Amino acid sequence: MEKERLRKISLSGNVLIIIMLLIALGISVKLFSMQVNEYEYYQNKIINNVQQEYTISAERGTIYDTNMTPVAINVTTYRIFLDPVAIQNGSSAGGAEETAALIADNLSELLGVDRETIYKRALRKGSKDETVARKASEETATAVRTFISKYGLSRKIYLEATPVRYYPYDGVAANVIGVMGTDKGLLGIELSYNSYLEGTPGRYIVTRNAQSAEMPDDYDYYIDAKDGLSAVLTIDMNIQRMLEKQLKDAFTNAKGGEPAVGLVMNVKTGAVLAMGQYPSFNINSPYSLGDTLFADRLESSGYESGTPEYNEELWTQIYSMWNNKAVSYLYEPGSTMKVMSAAAALEEGVVSFSDTFTCRGNLVVANTKINCHNIYGHGTRNYAYMLQASCNPTMMQVAARVGETKYYEYFTNYGYTSKTGIDLPGESAGLYVSKSGFNAVELACYSFGQTFKTTPLQQVTAFSAVANGGYVVQPYIVKSLIDSDGNEVVTHETTVKRRVLSSRTCEALLEVLEQGVSGGGGAKNAYVAGYKIAAKTGTSEKRDKINPETGKKDYRIGSCMAIAPADEPEIAVLIMVDEPGVRNKYGSTIAAPYMSALLSELLPYLGVERNYSSDEMNRMVISVANYKGTSVQNAAAALNKLGLSYEVVGDGDTVTSQIPSAGTKMTKINGKVILYTGGATNTQYVTVPDLVDQKAANAIKQLAALGLNVYIDGSANYDEGAGAEVVSQSHEAGTRIQRGAVITIKCQHMDGTD
Repeated sequence: MEKERLRKISLSGNVLIIIMLLIALGISVKLFSMQVNEYEYYQNKIINNVQQEYTISAERGTIYDTNMTPVAINVTTYRIFLDPVAIQNGSSAGGAEETAALIADNLSELLGVDRETIYKRALRKGSKDETVARKASEETATAVRTFISKYGLSRKIYLEATPVRYYPYDGVAANVIGVMGTDKGLLGIELSYNSYLEGTPGRYIVTRNAQSAEMPDDYDYYIDAKDGLSAVLTIDMNIQRMLEKQLKDAFTNAKGGEPAVGLVMNVKTGAVLAMGQYPSFNINSPYSLGDTLFADRLESSGYESGTPEYNEELWTQIYSMWNNKAVSYLYEPGSTMKVMSAAAALEEGVVSFSDTFTCRGNLVVANTKINCHNIYGHGTRNYAYMLQASCNPTMMQVAARVGETKYYEYFTNYGYTSKTGIDLPGESAGLYVSKSGFNAVELACYSFGQTFKTTPLQQVTAFSAVANGGYVVQPYIVKSLIDSDGNEVVTHETTVKRRVLSSRTCEALLEVLEQGVSGGGGAKNAYVAGYKIAAKTGTSEKRDKINPETGKKDYRIGSCMAIAPADEPEIAVLIMVDEPGVRNKYGSTIAAPYMSALLSELLPYLGVERNYSSDEMNRMVISVANYKGTSVQNAAAALNKLGLSYEVVGDGDTVTSQIPSAGTKMTKINGKVILYTGGATNTQYVTVPDLVDQKAANAIKQLAALGLNVYIDGSANYDEGAGAEVVSQSHEAGTRIQRGAVITIKCQHMDGTD
């Protein structure tokens, strides 16, 4: 029995040993596997538990205008946050509340944040990061650093630098430059070039112990952030401001119902020098509707603030405000299209400007009666006159000579059936019938710019082909991308898509269009003294929108397109007024005057010299010199040289005073300066007449008869065509003013139709 018992014990022991050996072997195998086969896995697991990774932000690239003026920059702001764990662990017994109170008292004053909010966050259990302020300025950050240093709070309060996008010009070119979201561009250049501008973030990994203190470790490493490239635009902010000023005036005076749009493009390269609309928005506060028609629409919606319906309408208006109409808006171009139709006909040799046509006020095409804007008809005149007068029946007859197939080919080659390919987001394609559906009625309507839609950019691009000798060039907005050292990484090259017209056709067409401006045609309000301007105005229907007030489709778009200078073209310009609320909705009266004002400032800026004709020399605007203190003889000689008359009052030899005073601007025609000598003074006063609605020529004569000088604002070619009219005057009728004073009259041709 004893042996049997010992044998069983021995057997049990052996089994136990074997089991223990097997367990040991399993552990050994597992340890070997962990230490050899799975070494990297467990190493990384440990590292991940003790290491913290930080992202190092890349500097976003600056956006410059063509003159290297920054239009979008980065400004450093600061996030200020607390470490509650450090506040509690790093304070003496019972002192955490005192430390929190100290922090709350001071930071609430420095940051303008509620004191109680800061206090509660400072004592939040288990938290190591409690934000108390964002976007703090450098000045505020300096004050916080001083506070931290004074009380030894460097382990309890932290500042994190954060770059914020800032736009020095606020709302200028807003729809082009775009808007930044949380971490990327939302529209404009900020969106289309986001991948170049944003750069590549870096990383910083550091090993910490359980108390979050840094430990020396072989696995710490740092990867530099790669800053983004900067974009240099083709936009010239000086030209941009000129354009936006005229858009504002055009929109305001025409009581526009939708934003007015404008474009200035280099006809040879496709570089966009200015692109804007009014009203727009301030990029630095992009979600504010401001005091604009968008805010009016939100208010008139009737929705209560904070409701889902209100918020939906709010975002609808924000997106409408952000929309870049120059590249996305579709409209019927109206009579500006007649230039492209004429170019096709001239190129095909089916018409010459000496050919005669008859207009009886309408034309029947395929049993469809299509009217002319002149319901009485233009009679029988040559083609040059009919184009300048914007006669629809003539254009339809000319287009018929070109034929449906050939016209559609030109329509396609001009670029109306495809996007321009500009480097901006949101570009729309035009709306038009397919080639198979293009019949006689479409041909007739397309010839004068109706029943199809294009974008403002497409229209300017097509128009530029007439200016540059017949080449369709691709428009672009960014001319180069540069690195932080100013080296060009990417450079835009001019892209010529195709040639559609000959130089001979372009030159002949530009000459006729220029005569339509200087010689009394429909675009005469675009006239600028000293320059040759080729222009065409247009007025089109918005046939897909009903006016809720009238129940009719009576909304219109008035526009003016110009090429300048006509003899050596450099730029193509568009000004478009959408839904004018005034009685006269023609582009010739609501857009062309602002084209004139823009070009009179823009062309000198571009260095284009004026070349005055003799008639223009007589109508020049001069600034009256200071003759006080000079001899009468010298003053008289100077005035004679300027072509101004003068009158001497008094018996002295030296000028003691004068009227108009020195520096006053006046138009040279009928100009007279009164020189006072020997202490004589002006005692003669005259009554200002009512000049509004009078012909400008008559008003000028009337002022001269009263001994008053004149400054002509607006149509300097006031005697062309039926004659410009006075639309406003600087001094109210009945006002008594000194003889010799200057009266400003604003003149405009009111007989233009398109």
